[in-house]
Amino acid sequence: MRSKINNAIINVDLEGCTLCKACITDCVAGLFYIESDTLHVVDEFEELCILCGHCVAVCPVDVIKLKNFEIKSPDDIYKTEDMPNFKSLYNLVLKRRSIRQFKDTPVPKELIEKLLDLARFSPTGSNTENVYYTVIKDKDTVAKISNYITIKVKRLAETLEDPKGRESIKARMSKEEFNLAIENLPKTKNILRTIESGVDFWCWEGELIFIHGDLTIGGISTNSAIAAAHIMLAAEALGLGTCSLGYLTFHANQSETIKKIINLPKNHEVGYALTIGYPKVKYKRVPSRRPLRVQWF
Repeated sequence: MRSKINNAIINVDLEGCTLCKACITDCVAGLFYIESDTLHVVDEFEELCILCGHCVAVCPVDVIKLKNFEIKSPDDIYKTEDMPNFKSLYNLVLKRRSIRQFKDTPVPKELIEKLLDLARFSPTGSNTENVYYTVIKDKDTVAKISNYITIKVKRLAETLEDPKGRESIKARMSKEEFNLAIENLPKTKNILRTIESGVDFWCWEGELIFIHGDLTIGGISTNSAIAAAHIMLAAEALGLGTCSLGYLTFHANQSETIKKIINLPKNHEVGYALTIGYPKVKYKRVPSRRPLRVQWF
């Protein structure tokens, strides 16, 4: 009788296994089974396992180990009394605002590392963990990125206002893209006026976090958005403010210049960009939101 399951991915101490079936029930890929009163794994285990670690986490007697993976399970992590209650979490979500005014105080690298360490535990599709981070703390680099986007946007606006230029752009864009550019022209010109008044509209003079992933794996936009949500809430708990930067995300993916500035790896796409810093503004009430829109079946 075997005393263990041992392959390139997993090690199971069968002598300590109680045949509780917790791993069987929880494994999304159905890779465990019991036969002749012994736990087994399917022959294709190494090809099918997505390394989610649920079998390790759910085992009540701690006999399942994933090789080469750190297990982060402080003794008190599952104690109910240490979990935030719904009201405290609800208040944190409502308290969070998109911050566009920051103090001229650098965020310690250790705090950003703490946020990113938390975010790496955010869920990803099929547990690909296709999430990478690039942090820009240098103010000159942030300004360089903002100035480059301003030049590109200003050039586009000027071209769209010129009849010949408009026809040239129309020939290069899809009908939908061109119509959207024309529709957004008044808004674009207003943004440029805001920038001329001294406002960093693209990055808000904060430090930057780019969340990106490998295009050959996919799931980048969803995985990045989930990670960003974790970062934004955790930042609030640390006294930091954040703001989503949709324009920056777009331009980072369109511009080879920005890709070079942030050293974006080849075949990577930015799924989300954030600015982060210490808020210079304090909010005293929660803005109203539309009523809940939901369908029940």
